[in-house]
Amino acid sequence: MKMILRFILFVLSLALLSGCWDAKDIQDIQYISAMGIDYQNGQYVIYVQVTSFAGVAKQEGLEPKPTPVWVAKGRGKTMTEAMNDIYKRSNQYIYWAHVKLIIFSESLLKHGLVNVNDPILRFQQIRETTWLYGTDDSLEKILFVNSLFGSSMQTSIFNPKDIYKLRSFVEPIRIQRFYTQNYETGMTIKLPKISLKNEVWKAKEKTQNTVKLSGSYFIKNNQLKGEIANKHLGGMRWLTKSTVRSPIGIKINKNKNVQISLMRPKFNIKPIYVNDTVEFDISIEVEGAVTDMEENISLPHLKEKIQGALEKEIRDTYKYALEKNIDIYNLEGVIYRKDLKKWKEVSKEDFSLNEGSIRNIQVDSAIKITGDYKYEYMN
Repeated sequence: MKMILRFILFVLSLALLSGCWDAKDIQDIQYISAMGIDYQNGQYVIYVQVTSFAGVAKQEGLEPKPTPVWVAKGRGKTMTEAMNDIYKRSNQYIYWAHVKLIIFSESLLKHGLVNVNDPILRFQQIRETTWLYGTDDSLEKILFVNSLFGSSMQTSIFNPKDIYKLRSFVEPIRIQRFYTQNYETGMTIKLPKISLKNEVWKAKEKTQNTVKLSGSYFIKNNQLKGEIANKHLGGMRWLTKSTVRSPIGIKINKNKNVQISLMRPKFNIKPIYVNDTVEFDISIEVEGAVTDMEENISLPHLKEKIQGALEKEIRDTYKYALEKNIDIYNLEGVIYRKDLKKWKEVSKEDFSLNEGSIRNIQVDSAIKITGDYKYEYMN
């Protein structure tokens, strides 16, 4: 009798166990991998990239096939309306938790991000690790770009940290950091700008477009202050804490250069108060590795050249940004964090900088790698 009762209880307990009755196969779900947000004619336009997972898994001995990419578009007077418009056009369940990047159009940045921030931050499926970019190119065309091996999610904009470690220029930014800085007083946010480059890679009877970092947008208080192309941003990398390594050519004479990779800059920006104005002294410590030397040069002379090159880049970038009224080195934020009382004094009216605001720049470089076991000129 006891055995019968135990059997009945066992059968009843099985009925209470949860199962996978509501599980969905991956082919039944549309996984959004990237999103672009535009603003046109008083409406928000959202582009979403959907990637098929059918070709992701590699079978033994078979060459992987290009992964199909689909792009959908929704419109609405608000962000929520535009997202709901995408739901109306979909014939499958849409899942947003795999969104790895969001691209803001330049039109949206000029309009302002106030009405975009709230829906993004409130939407629980959008993760805080999502990368953010800006562009003035077609969002639709950018989202259609695949890597050389056929997957959109293998392109550099999906994995910017890998590229940044090799060549640190404009620091990639995630949602969490973007919106944290957005509410910091005196902070100007640097949003990487990407552009579509036509026919960069070539194969037999075939060319491949790609997406490349082309500059940076600068945003303060949710408003676009301007954008600067890469060629004018050289000095910014030496005053960025996350810089891993970045190459620079040091001119020895008219025809000869030394190519150096400078790594892990450590810097300090010190405000100096002169009467009613504020000036800044900048000190930098940086390690270097010689990668190419066209002509021998002594270590003291090389250090002198590095000092001059970095100071020139920092000042040139600063002056170019100043013409656009951009506080590219967040000098206002330095005062706010180091001397709140003084910041209140200098910010009674609009905080302003001039060419002379950066007073001194001191660079201390240490050449750690020469590429040679014995290098007599490094004495």
